[in-house]
Amino acid sequence: MPATMLDRTTGTLTIEDNSFSLGDRNDPQSPLYHVGSLPDPRVTGLLATAPGFVAVTCGVHLGGITVTTEIWDGPPEPDLDSWEDVAEVSVTWPTSPIAACGTDVDIPIALPPAPGGTYRVRDSVRHRDAGEDRGPDDPQEQHLIQIWPDTPCQDELLKATDSTGALWRAH
Repeated sequence: MPATMLDRTTGTLTIEDNSFSLGDRNDPQSPLYHVGSLPDPRVTGLLATAPGFVAVTCGVHLGGITVTTEIWDGPPEPDLDSWEDVAEVSVTWPTSPIAACGTDVDIPIALPPAPGGTYRVRDSVRHRDAGEDRGPDDPQEQHLIQIWPDTPCQDELLKATDSTGALWRAH
């Protein structure tokens, strides 16, 4: 039986330091509040996890990106044709609310219940390589974040074609 999408939201996040996060901005245990504890996206070049936290690596250092979040009841089929890099990670989130967190605005994410609070997160990205050299006619960096309840498994890189991801994997 194919998975069913439960919720979809699209918004613009302003980011800095080439990243945004998925988690609870108000969690005092978040890596956001502990110097040197941000996870490194060395495995996928796109996503990295810490307890209750996912870091998403961007090409833009400071500026706006488009983020779409989709919540599913099971794993959706990955779209490897429309996106440049696609990666998956597992994370455990407590029952507190989570969001895609930028510098000034968050995009709330309504998670379905999951046994043990464990979810799989897939990020599909395009237009990262224009980075800081992005001109006014260049497309905005886009991320599709898909989340579903799942048992923990290893980080996985499903597609790797952009230079930004290659730089992080080689870091």
